[in-house]
Amino acid sequence: MIETGYLQVLASVALAIVALILTFTKSIPVEKEIAFGSVRAFVQLIAVGYALEFIFNSESFWLVLLSVAVMLMVGAYTAGQRAEHFKNGFWIALIAMGIGSLVTLGMMLALKIITVEARYIIPLAGMIISNSMNATAIAFNRIGSDLKSNKLAVETALSLGKNWKDASRRYYRNSVKAGMISILNFLKTVGLVALPGAMTGMILAGASPLDAVLIQLIVGYMLLLAVTISALISAEMSVRKFFNAAEQFVG
Repeated sequence: MIETGYLQVLASVALAIVALILTFTKSIPVEKEIAFGSVRAFVQLIAVGYALEFIFNSESFWLVLLSVAVMLMVGAYTAGQRAEHFKNGFWIALIAMGIGSLVTLGMMLALKIITVEARYIIPLAGMIISNSMNATAIAFNRIGSDLKSNKLAVETALSLGKNWKDASRRYYRNSVKAGMISILNFLKTVGLVALPGAMTGMILAGASPLDAVLIQLIVGYMLLLAVTISALISAEMSVRKFFNAAEQFVG
């Protein structure tokens, strides 16, 4: 790949224009989303690029912490919107994603996989929070829809003497599994179906393919832990919302 600059980025706009033309000719109602999304992505990423360059140069702990906090808040808000069947989805998502992120980054620091530097913490935190957000959102959606559609089965289990945990255990497990399906598919197919983002970025930047593979393995295991923790906690906390203090189903 040739050296990348603004000229190459502007040239790549042609790719978005082709996508716009194709959807327009087939009357797919996404023209506004493509146009707005393309412009928004450009503005957001350029702004973030300058902000990150400033943070990396300053190496300010508080700016790093603020960056991670903003990503976590936005991610939790987005995931919380999927909690259509119960309240306080934002807070559950914030707790689940926060714990998943802190535990994962903390272990990586303790194991000396990374050091406390902005160029490590911010990009990795972004990957962790993004994947945890998706897992949490899927878990929210699945637990709500499953319990609602199986209300009779849940109430029957309760009437037979089971507690709320036993009555909802199958749906809890299914929601966690659903939240983890993306990372599980990634682990099964990485390198065979596609070259992931971290690996591809390093190769395009001129790094050795073997070095890129090693980094990608670390990223893969990192995301596995973060997603597992986030999915487990979000499902555990959200399923409780469907039962009152008397262990009656209130979904």
